[in-house]
Amino acid sequence: MPVVVNGDITTFEGAIAARAASGADAIMIGRGAQGRPWFPGQVARFLATGERGTAPPLTEQHALTTAMYDEMIEHYGAPVGRRHARKHLGWALECAANTAGVPADRLRHHRGRVLTADEPAEARRLLAEAFDDFAERAAA
Repeated sequence: MPVVVNGDITTFEGAIAARAASGADAIMIGRGAQGRPWFPGQVARFLATGERGTAPPLTEQHALTTAMYDEMIEHYGAPVGRRHARKHLGWALECAANTAGVPADRLRHHRGRVLTADEPAEARRLLAEAFDDFAERAAA
């Protein structure tokens, strides 16, 4: 019977340690993927090849975040989808800010605006503004 290990696997080293400690056949990543939906694939590649991936460029992170938001709005409808998406948008903004080296006060500014937007179009616009700001700060 295959055994799967999970629990706070947020780094490549954590994946190795969890597998070694458990003897599991596979790894399941939950919280470690919050804001980083690409991370489970990177861990799989790392375990297979030893290649460490990095976060994708901010443009790709923005595209992934917007697609996730749109899918949640479509699936749940706008009122419920906005509420469900908030935590995911917050995690994505935090990851993008970390990628770009953005100070905590700028992250708080954008989080507050994006997460309290009343309309999906406004949330998308504010999300784009946040990612643009992060990209400008990363380039400076």
